[in-house]
Amino acid sequence: MSAQRRAAARAPRAPFVEIHLHLEGSISLRRLRQLLETRKGSRAADPRDWYRHRSFPEFLRHFALVTQALREPEDFALITLDLCRRLRHQGVAAAEAFFSPVIFTRRGLPFLEILDAMEEAVSSERRRGGPRIAWLLDAVRQWGPAGMEQNLECASRAGGRVLGIGLGGDETSVPAEAFASFFSAARNQGYRTVAHAGEFDGPRSVWKALEVLGAERIGHGIRAAEDPLLLERLRRSRIPLEVCPTSNLRTGVVRRWSEHPLPRLVAAGVRVTVNSDDPALFRTSLRGEFLALRQRMCLGAAATERIRREAIRASFLPAREKRRLLAAG
Repeated sequence: MSAQRRAAARAPRAPFVEIHLHLEGSISLRRLRQLLETRKGSRAADPRDWYRHRSFPEFLRHFALVTQALREPEDFALITLDLCRRLRHQGVAAAEAFFSPVIFTRRGLPFLEILDAMEEAVSSERRRGGPRIAWLLDAVRQWGPAGMEQNLECASRAGGRVLGIGLGGDETSVPAEAFASFFSAARNQGYRTVAHAGEFDGPRSVWKALEVLGAERIGHGIRAAEDPLLLERLRRSRIPLEVCPTSNLRTGVVRRWSEHPLPRLVAAGVRVTVNSDDPALFRTSLRGEFLALRQRMCLGAAATERIRREAIRASFLPAREKRRLLAAG
């Protein structure tokens, strides 16, 4: 190894921040099989099939099947430990992770016991140099306003351990107007607000997330590239997009890498971040996403570095922590 390469190997890696990541979608196939094997009498199909998706609706079905393996608070501790370790190995300093508590509280699992298990896992890994994790409670859009109301109730009982709320799922299922009052109430209670939009549905979904929900960030948002007026609105308002390229390919939202709109969004001056979404279910990682920017989309080093730094700026981290991370690389 040359002296230059040895110096590069010793140099600290620039820190990453991830702001669009689903805890339930981070469960590895190996861990899922272990969880299923502990269920006496389980007759589940080979879960390997749940990690390959031919469409966005099929992905949603697979996501639901994976969540059925989570039956005890201890299961959440295990998958949180797994996530923290993978993020640490990738050089991720902080992540803002989605978690959908209503899926589990409707099955009788106590929210606070789940949250305690997750937080204990994060604290354990923090002592080993693991990442800082903040939780966004993600509502299942197709379940309607009742699910969002339950999320807010969960957040209110969390004792300051919830960062914000989000809205995921099928964008075409329930109009944004049905959730507007809950987004307003969340902001009044001090929670940050984000929404999935412009992924499976078109630019209209992004407009609604901005103007009806008042979302501070847009999950995905790639369909904004189809509307010049929307691009200008995003550029002027400086609302960040949480883009997840491999996710878009795996769900069929984008057919091939050469058609992904991320380069057009960047060229339009929109604030773009890159994230892994459901990394295990999409067989990716944050490092893998940045590799794809270079190898699949042919973005240069300067452009990918701007995207890395944009995630730090777009995060809900305290300003002092943002300055520290930006100065570190």
